[in-house]
Amino acid sequence: MIRDENDTLGISLNQESSVLFGHDKQISFLLDRLRTSQIPNAWLFHGPMGIGKSSLALNIGKVLSNIDFSKKNHVVSISEQDIRRPKTTANISNVFYCRRKWDDKKKLFQKYISIEDIRELNRKFSLSSTDNSYKVCVVDTTEDLNISAANSLLKILEEPPKNTLFILVSNNQQSILPTILSRCQKVGFQRLNEKNLGDIYASLVKENKVEQIIDADAVAACDGSVRKLLNFLDKDYIKIFNSMKTLLLDLPNLNKRKAIALLSGNKDYLSSNDPDKSAFGILLRLLSSLAKKELTLKIGTEIVNDDIALIAAHLYSQISLFRYQSLEYNLEPKRAVFFALNTIELAFAKDKKN
Repeated sequence: MIRDENDTLGISLNQESSVLFGHDKQISFLLDRLRTSQIPNAWLFHGPMGIGKSSLALNIGKVLSNIDFSKKNHVVSISEQDIRRPKTTANISNVFYCRRKWDDKKKLFQKYISIEDIRELNRKFSLSSTDNSYKVCVVDTTEDLNISAANSLLKILEEPPKNTLFILVSNNQQSILPTILSRCQKVGFQRLNEKNLGDIYASLVKENKVEQIIDADAVAACDGSVRKLLNFLDKDYIKIFNSMKTLLLDLPNLNKRKAIALLSGNKDYLSSNDPDKSAFGILLRLLSSLAKKELTLKIGTEIVNDDIALIAAHLYSQISLFRYQSLEYNLEPKRAVFFALNTIELAFAKDKKN
């Protein structure tokens, strides 16, 4: 399915986009390629999830689809501001966003991008542009392609139509077919720093006219991800995040009564399709902060900070695997999360006795 909407962050191609922060080196490199007309047939934007790769790809699509390449010096005037925040009047008819289809019955995205999606894309790309502008397709994410779709995309990349650009977005480039990788110019991205995230949050607060209600600990827990930061515009999410944080900060003595009340009163977060917004996602985010020593437990001198970080790191891997298994075997979410909390309590209690 070809969509004109960024389902990952809820940004419509038709509305005014937020300013894109960070990624200075990558934007400088891309801007140089655009200005000097060294545009490949395909770029691969790879790096951690939720840091703005798709948003940047869509912005580049908006810029390129509004340039008449039959004119002289057509790309010299492209500025960094154009890429960070394209004009709201931008023509988006030649920008295509390809990702997994939404299943209305199951209320979740399908597992893969199918060969039919790529065939539909190919049909759209086969129509020539009337204004000599570029046609840009953003595939998000490339590892979501099933094998038939991947092979179909490969054929297009081997003989791409004139004035077309594919921007393949990937959170794990190792899972992409080597033959596809070989036809892409790679651009690597890193997690955003805390200053970038702070600037983004301040901008979102201003644009959405909401109260600024998170602290430095919450920004650090976002682990450089805009996707995770966006959750902190939701007061209910902040409430469950802080409640879960309080439970962990009281380790090794887990308050089971509070834990049960928390899980019973927040059922939407137990079964959320958003992995970052679910109770498991919050728990893993907090364990990550413990592993990186961004949070301090009230255990006293029984367990040193290095040991706490090590225990948290092991628990992160263990709980990540258990979350996957609980979804695979359709375990009741409340029981699954409570079991995870018990596992965390036992790990710290055991270490305290040793």
